[in-house]
Amino acid sequence: MTLSLQQINLEVLQDVITREPLSVINDRFGTPGVAALKNILRFFRRFTNIARVNEDSTVTVFTMLDDDLSISTARLAAAKKLQFGVTMGEIKSLVIEIRADGTPFVWDHIPAEISSAEKVIVYRLLQGVETFQVAALPIIVPRVIENCVSQFLLHYFQTLKEALCAYRDRMARTSTSYPLREVWFDENRLWFKSGPEFILRRSLCEFLRAFLRYDDLWLRPEQNVDESHPVDIKIMWKIDNREAIIEVKWIGKSRTKDKQTANHGEGRARKGAKQLAEYLEALRQESSGVDARGYLVVFDGRRKDLKLTDETITRAKGMYFANREIRYVPAYHDERDDFENPIRMFLEPRCV
Repeated sequence: MTLSLQQINLEVLQDVITREPLSVINDRFGTPGVAALKNILRFFRRFTNIARVNEDSTVTVFTMLDDDLSISTARLAAAKKLQFGVTMGEIKSLVIEIRADGTPFVWDHIPAEISSAEKVIVYRLLQGVETFQVAALPIIVPRVIENCVSQFLLHYFQTLKEALCAYRDRMARTSTSYPLREVWFDENRLWFKSGPEFILRRSLCEFLRAFLRYDDLWLRPEQNVDESHPVDIKIMWKIDNREAIIEVKWIGKSRTKDKQTANHGEGRARKGAKQLAEYLEALRQESSGVDARGYLVVFDGRRKDLKLTDETITRAKGMYFANREIRYVPAYHDERDDFENPIRMFLEPRCV
């Protein structure tokens, strides 16, 4: 089975794909070699915030465990310190040296004497194949995530929509997360509690913080685009000028012990789409240099013919809306290039 990015624990992934080179490095260079490899891995995490790789990218990252005079001299002429505050975009060809203290330097090319040196660790990405070269011994990195060019250089902003879809499929569908369990009035998940918005928003925020944990970002619920446009969730990448705004809506019925408190249908989702389009336009007017994208997330807890006296529901009625998509008029996601396709998250009931 092919694993996708949202199906894998990224901390475990790094251990899996570096286990063989780590073992070889430890046998060959001991503790200094292991420390050098960890410096390379830390660089990968920061580098994904300022650059992206594709199938045509060539990336070389090396670290020396034993400097010599020729390399030290070449550094002065050919190496420049990498500035993490500057966005590099799509990488065509790049050579990076990681110094002993973890500082990265950009080279025009990798010197021949380094490629053939004994005490050197070299990482390469070439035509979608990743290798570690340890003392001239090449070790191929296993491809755990088939649909990613690199197993290390994963750019999370591009996969924010995948994160939302993963949350929909793995967490929201059966109310797997603890916060989502708290959103229901009853154990069979027929009725929302009155005013469930903040719980739904909190659950989604917690998931996104975990998923985007390697990104240098600022994520906050209930932020303003401007003085008159509050937004449910706003994500800002500190290094880049990129932002994501997420509008959260819920549809279905809510209640207290004695009465129904709300009954929201598709019109509420369409209202959310209009609000999001207004947010995006306000942001475009206020901050024209910001690369912003909007995401509409609709939590769908509708049940067919649900009555206040119902404590259980048949599968036919409980799952009636499972595959009934919402029609958006106007379709802002077709009209605007900064408006992603809305994501409907159907929350299944317990059926009898």
